[in-house]
Formats: sequence, C-alpha cells, structure tokens
Amino acid sequence: MIRIVCAAAAVLTLCACETTSSRPYTPSTSNIMAFQSALKEDGVQVQLSSFTAGPEVNEAMTCRALGALEVAPGKTPIEFVEGAMRDELFAAGVYDQTDGNVIRGEVTELNFNSFGTGSWKIGLKLSSDTLPEGYSVNTQYKFKTSYSALKACQNVIDAFTPAVQELIGSAVADPKFKELAGSGDEATS
Repeated sequence: MIRIVCAAAAVLTLCACETTSSRPYTPSTSNIMAFQSALKEDGVQVQLSSFTAGPEVNEAMTCRALGALEVAPGKTPIEFVEGAMRDELFAAGVYDQTDGNVIRGEVTELNFNSFGTGSWKIGLKLSSDTLPEGYSVNTQYKFKTSYSALKACQNVIDAFTPAVQELIGSAVADPKFKELAGSGDEATS
C-alpha cells in the first residue's frame, strides 16, 4: 500500500512540474518582402506605439489543467504581436524608432482551441494619424492538437508564431496599409 501511495505521489509531482515552453518569434520572409514592396519605394519609415488589448481580450490564458500559457519568453501575447510586427518592419528596413508615421495597434481577439482541430483566433485593429479610423484584420490559424494535455498545449504554443505571421501578413496585404503608413498616392488622396 505504501508503494502505491508513493508511486501516486511521484506521478502527481511529475505532472505538476510539466510546463510548456515558448518560442521566440521568427520573422516571415514573405511579410518582410510585403513591407518592403509597400513602403520602401516611397522611402517611408514608420514607428509603432505600444499595442493594447481590447476589452474582450484576456491575456492571462490557461491551457487545460497545465496552468498559465506562456506564448513568448517574458512577454505577454500583446507584446509578442507588437514585437513581431516591429521585427518584420525592421528587417524590411522601414522601421525608425524616432521618425515616421506612428502605427497604433489593438489586439481585439485572442483565443485558442486545444481540442479537436486546434486553432488560434487573433484579431488586430491598426490605426494612425493618416488613417485614424483604421482597419481590422483577423486570422484563424488551424493546427493539429493531441489528446495529451502536455502535447496539446505545446502545440498551442508552437502554433502562435505562424498564427501571428499570418495575421501580420493580412495587415500588410490590406489595401489600406499604405495609407495607414503614410505612403505614396494612398496617403495623399
């Protein structure tokens, strides 16, 4: 009987120590090229303000019984989205932290599903002085999940970067992006 109790305690201890590890953001080459195509020819530089969370967004997400979901090392999901966009703008050579039109961002939706077909749903509203009403983009990024809570939650974390890449790709592909950035004919019409 003592062996069974000790074995059960050991299993519970090991389960309590399980955590899902986060991944740093990897910029998307296609997004970088899209930013260059949209802004570089006109010599436009942009800045980003600190992104905010919409009233419906819960940044303190948990996954199944494993506890808190950390999508990025030391960053909130909102900071991760902002940093991802900044990394891609910088890699495209169109980001300037002191000069240029300031783009504001609000994450309006941030949800995931780790059961059945896994998915991230992320919404982002962007605005600037040249486009104060802004525009919104959304993504629903699907991924494989698992019956195991540990594996399913790790898949949730692993899918966050490609979901954010897809979201940013939608933002730069929107016809209003050039006006948002203060670029070319779109900004002066």
